[in-house]
Amino acid sequence: MKKILISLLIPTIFLWAKNIAYSDEVVSLYLHKDDTRVIGKLLPTNAFEILKDQNEKVKIKINGYLNPKSPSVIYFNNSQRIIVAAFSKNVKLNFSQIKKGKNGKWDKVSLEIWADKREFSKDNKKMLSHAKELFSNNCGICHALHSEKEFTANAWPSVFKSMVNRTGIDKKDQWLIIEYLQKNAKDFKTK
Repeated sequence: MKKILISLLIPTIFLWAKNIAYSDEVVSLYLHKDDTRVIGKLLPTNAFEILKDQNEKVKIKINGYLNPKSPSVIYFNNSQRIIVAAFSKNVKLNFSQIKKGKNGKWDKVSLEIWADKREFSKDNKKMLSHAKELFSNNCGICHALHSEKEFTANAWPSVFKSMVNRTGIDKKDQWLIIEYLQKNAKDFKTK
């Protein structure tokens, strides 16, 4: 019985030991800790692991999927354009392949990169709730409020961007709402 309990406890402790975090705003990314030139952006509501904390920056690990046709973007899953992080096209990134995609599916990858240090959250429930509130309070003023399930994950960014300028939504919250809408779309697929 002790062996079973210990074998169940060790993986749980390992998961708790990881420093998983989320941001409710877009986070600037850098190739090296001393760089000042931003080479990418991490979008809100996406999980990442904090590996190292140094002064004004943190080294993070981002997991996601890489479409061979778009090697400067990490996606949330292996078939939809739900962006986790996007990078300048002229930057050489050192992805670690976790799993090779088969039958048209994208490769599962991880990337260690530096980010601006800020207050990160341990989960994304509050930020998704805030995004839902912003969407509900602002996106039904001119017309009936669209259901999150009305559009596909790939369609939501265009639909939202075509109307956002008619709302009072702050620019800093726009990607938060887009990520919320995509992750609640009618065809959303978890990893």
